[in-house]
Amino acid sequence: MYPQEEIDGFERYWRRRKPGRSTAVHYRSDVNIFFRWAEQLPAAITTHHIDQFIDWQRELGRAPATIQRRLVAIRMFFDYLAYIREEEVPNPVLPRRHYITLGRHLPRDIPDDLIAKLFEAIGSHLRDRTIFTLMLHAGLRVGEVCRLRASDVRLTREQMPFLRLQGKGDQERVVYLSAAAAQLLDEYLQERAEDGPARVFLNYQGQPISITGIQLRLAHYCHRANIWVTCHQFRHTYASRMVAADVPITSVQRLLGHNSIHTTQLYVRVADNKVEKDYHAALSKVMKGSLPREETAP
Repeated sequence: MYPQEEIDGFERYWRRRKPGRSTAVHYRSDVNIFFRWAEQLPAAITTHHIDQFIDWQRELGRAPATIQRRLVAIRMFFDYLAYIREEEVPNPVLPRRHYITLGRHLPRDIPDDLIAKLFEAIGSHLRDRTIFTLMLHAGLRVGEVCRLRASDVRLTREQMPFLRLQGKGDQERVVYLSAAAAQLLDEYLQERAEDGPARVFLNYQGQPISITGIQLRLAHYCHRANIWVTCHQFRHTYASRMVAADVPITSVQRLLGHNSIHTTQLYVRVADNKVEKDYHAALSKVMKGSLPREETAP
């Protein structure tokens, strides 16, 4: 009892609505998980099934944000059924009853010592070293690494090296490369077969590497180094470093490809030099004023 045809259509619907984004893949995965667990067709699903599904997900230790995304996907699926059938379909996901209140979490960057351990574990593997250096030095999303084409790379002596990226929502942007990232990318492109696929990074079969492929490579190196970081943390680290270096927030927004500057401003809270300086200046005054009179300099 699995609605295969409806779920296939649901995925196609979101691919049309959000071309170039991973929304369709994530929504399909979440709806798959629910119906494999429920073992019921959509018409038999009730609000009580949703209650039990939330409890099951919590027992498995799933993060609140993950459970919330799955609830949204299930609600969207039933909305899709009403759309294609052109009739009212009861939606078992009730936002006021089921949606989880999420706190606002600051982006987590990667400490320098963990970065050093990770790249030590990667060693001389040129492709992987290039991939993770680009993510760290240019803020690339893992999907952007997978979609990068040889024609998107600009490595010339006449101008600063840069990449043209196809980001979320099929929006293009330009990111600039550090000397280290440009050198690694140049070496990898020279080693890579020129008559291969248009995509830059290939797997061992000579085909474009997938998001899962990159994530598995990172997990392999994390296991070797006895640490744990995620692909998106490279992007967080890049953004935090840009803010800490006093790069204007509007420039950081463009480099990251954020539609809203409010998203970029989260990194200001993580690496705000002015707040740090104000704190130390105030602390110095407080400590000086709290010294015993005989210890205060004349």
